[in-house]
Amino acid sequence: MQVPAVWNSGKALEETVDVRWWKQFQDPHLDALIEEALSNNHQLQAAADRLEAAVNEARMAGADLVPSMGFALNSSRQRQNFIGLPLPGFAGRVPQATYTLMGVGLDISWEADLWGRIRSGQIRAGALASAQSADLAAVRHSLAAQTAKAWFAATGAHLQLALAREMVASYQVTSQWVKSRFEAGFQPALELHLVLADLSAAESLVHLRREQLDRVVLQIELLAGRYPAGDLKAGDSLPSVSAEIPAGLPSQLLIRRPDLIAAQRRLLASDAGIVQSQANLHPRFSLTTGGGTATDSLLSLLNGNYAVWSLLGNLVQPIFQGGRLKRQVDVARSRSEEALEIYTDAVLQAFGEVETALSVESLLRYRLRELEESVAEARAARKQAQLRYRHGQGSVMTVLQTERRILDLKSQILTLQHLLLDNRIDLHLALGGGFDPNASPGSPGALLPVMLEGERGN
Repeated sequence: MQVPAVWNSGKALEETVDVRWWKQFQDPHLDALIEEALSNNHQLQAAADRLEAAVNEARMAGADLVPSMGFALNSSRQRQNFIGLPLPGFAGRVPQATYTLMGVGLDISWEADLWGRIRSGQIRAGALASAQSADLAAVRHSLAAQTAKAWFAATGAHLQLALAREMVASYQVTSQWVKSRFEAGFQPALELHLVLADLSAAESLVHLRREQLDRVVLQIELLAGRYPAGDLKAGDSLPSVSAEIPAGLPSQLLIRRPDLIAAQRRLLASDAGIVQSQANLHPRFSLTTGGGTATDSLLSLLNGNYAVWSLLGNLVQPIFQGGRLKRQVDVARSRSEEALEIYTDAVLQAFGEVETALSVESLLRYRLRELEESVAEARAARKQAQLRYRHGQGSVMTVLQTERRILDLKSQILTLQHLLLDNRIDLHLALGGGFDPNASPGSPGALLPVMLEGERGN
């Protein structure tokens, strides 16, 4: 794959993406909401629990590389009948003997990993745990992006609601003009009905904006792990988006995006699965030894004269399995090829997401500039239309058309500002912002090492 040195769709700063990219919006309410979501979101907690389970599985996978040891303390009491033996003193009765046996022992077993079966299993489990760690970082990153988008959507809906109320007030003033002229006989009933219809439509739009605001407020509260009570207050303005785009370099994407790291770790795990399945074709060699004492006296348990021991070597070579073991190797290779294709596709999709976000940003900025100029012209037209109408030289329809045009343009500007913010968030999401590959262990975005060396437990 030919990866360009710089992005094709737009100029970007060649610097590392900020881990807490949302700080650029300089909104303390957003900062607090994201921190709350990262602390209380239940889906994030579930992902953390999955990571903990994967880490423990990885630790267990390497346990067979070291000998296992077990301590046993046992005691038994037994009665035995001697049927058919004419022993003195047991005339008419069955001879019996009762005795007690006590023992203490230490058993040790170990398998020699001659073909790397255990080691490859450990690598596979470690890679899967590392992939789960990357998945957790991706969930954190996605949760921060969802919270930011929802917060800006709430702010946008709040501003759209204020705009709708402003237009209701404007239509009310216009309707009073028309009503006064109608009552004076200077205005036909048709124009009065038209302006009242537009007033009702504007009032309906107020309810629609209120519904949109309520929905997104509840979504934010759910993301933050709160009860959806609808108590959250939206922001009063949308922040501006910096013209500087910190997109970094395309080559950095492979080591920065957590989903790509997770796919790469799963590819590594599938390769280790091939080695593990191939090792199952070879013989296994293991040693088992045990030592201790066995006596009928509790006081003699520590007496070396009653010591017993055993040593067993075990060599097992698969001979005939009906082709099952060879098919397992083929299955592992197919899964590795599948993981490779998934990883390659994920890389291409990641490049495409960044290029798309860069391209869309420039187009959105161009549209926003054009709309702002159009609003200025529409306001001038409205002023002229109102002036002409007051002097009886124009039609109320012209006034209403300019009012509707300004409403539509201002609403489009708010929508574009919101889209520009969403696109910048998508860009940070595509770049893997919020994830630090050099983070210290335990910090947000830190990944587990693949091998998990020194983390073996019992």
